[in-house]
Amino acid sequence: MRWLKVLAIAVAVVIVFFVISSLVHILYLIGVGLLIAAALFAAFKGWEQYKRARERHEERRQQRLQQREERRPRPSIEAPRQQPTGLPIEAPRQQPTGLPPAATPSGFDVDEELARLKRELPDS
Repeated sequence: MRWLKVLAIAVAVVIVFFVISSLVHILYLIGVGLLIAAALFAAFKGWEQYKRARERHEERRQQRLQQREERRPRPSIEAPRQQPTGLPIEAPRQQPTGLPPAATPSGFDVDEELARLKRELPDS
């Protein structure tokens, strides 16, 4: 009878060992599963934030391009507008094209210029 008690205690210890080992293994697998789920969740959230950041970057880039286009002067195909004061618009003054500038260092010969102009004009 004494051996039967020792054998029963030994069997109980082995059963408890297997039960505790199984529970620890199950808890270990649950922990690993939670870690994997947390890693996937973090990766998904990171991917979403990355996409949002790229979209914001693209929007800012588009806004900068639009601002540059707005700052750049565009040629108008409409008729020129009159000044709001009602004053006539004056054309910029231009020097006559046939004559040299008035302040030439070598001087200005009127006879030479007259001869040149007579040669250039067609005979009438």
